[in-house]
This record gives sequence, structure tokens and C-alpha cells, in this order.
Amino acid sequence: MVFCYDCRLSCVEESFRIPPEAITSVVSADFVEFQCDNDPADGDGCEMLLAMLVETMPPFRGDTLPPTTQPLMVGSVQFEVDSRVRCGDELPIEFCDGVNVRGRVPLQNIYSAANQSLSAQTVDSQVFINAATLFQRGDCNSDNRVNISDPISVVMATILVEEFDFVPACEDACDGNDDGVLDIGDAVYLLQWLFRGGLIPPAPGPFIFGRDPTEDALDCAMPCE
Repeated sequence: MVFCYDCRLSCVEESFRIPPEAITSVVSADFVEFQCDNDPADGDGCEMLLAMLVETMPPFRGDTLPPTTQPLMVGSVQFEVDSRVRCGDELPIEFCDGVNVRGRVPLQNIYSAANQSLSAQTVDSQVFINAATLFQRGDCNSDNRVNISDPISVVMATILVEEFDFVPACEDACDGNDDGVLDIGDAVYLLQWLFRGGLIPPAPGPFIFGRDPTEDALDCAMPCE
């Protein structure tokens, strides 16, 4: 499999992993090779290769990739995003033919079965840059700092919601204690931290922007800038 990707993405080759649930592990592939090339000036852009051989060495058990209409994981890799990319940009990752990644042989998207090389049907993808998942815990009014105005904003968004027309842009940021519920307890938690030496708001904390490590029903829809 050969992919071309927007060079504003940078493939981290050493991050490539084959999780236990990947089909590559399930069928015990005999050979897996992954490469990526982040050089946009080498004549064929930025591209990556995933090569896999199944049932090439004894004992031969007849292992094959199962036919399926559903996507199957074969591995995972991380990308770094150029700092100049803007929120809302879409960066394509597409199957492509005729590239050589870091070798000299032009590669194609093909698979081999029954002693034949066959063309593969492919579905392209993309990375959508969304800043909505980055926030400061406790910054309920989204002014990029955590202070007394934030527990007040929590109160406005909960017990005084009918008196004030305030809808948080990032509910996760208002969830000061990270219990997955937006309520008066979050205001109390923030006030104790600000003025009574209480526990610091959980990750990503009140000082840096980061992702919510806890899966919950709260949304964070910060506007793009």
C-alpha cells in the first residue's frame, strides 16, 4: 500500500505500531515493512509505504487476509502537523501509484492472490485540523486564562442559566473537576483551587492548552482563529 499525503503533515516513522487487535497481528503476518518520506522536494512529494506478506514461510497453514466490506486496521502511525496549518484546513492522505518512497522502484497499490498480482480498490482519506479539542481546564469563559471570572461563568451556565444568556464555547473547560458533568461542583472546585489551596484542575490543567483525557458527553467547540 502506497500513500501520498499533504507535506504539511510529517510522518513519524518510529511511531509505527501494530496493535494486537490489528489484522496484521491476528493473521500473524510473516513480513511487515513501513517507510515514510517527508521530503517534498524529491520529485514525488511526501509518501509512505506499508508492505505486508502473509503465508510466505513454513509451516504453511493457508493464512490469508479475510474478505470483508469493513475497514480493517493493519497498523497505526502518528503525524506531526506544521505549525502554519490553520484551524479548519483539510490535509489529504491518498493512495497513489508510481512513487518510490525511499527506494528506486516505482511502487503500486496491488495485492497478490492465487499467483496473480491484482489491482486494489482504494478509498482516500484526510486529516481535518480541528482546534476544538484543545482547551485549558477551568477557562469557562474562553479568555485564555483561569481566574475568578471562570467559576462565575460556571454559575451562569448552570444554576443561573435562565437569568443569563451564556453558553460556554467549551463545556470541557468548564468541567473544573473533570467528572463529566457541568454543575455547581465545578465552580466550587475552581474557587477552592484559586483561593483555598485546593487541588489543581485535572489535565490538561489551567496553564496549557491540551486534550481532554476523559471521554464524556461534554463538548468543546472552540472557534477557529
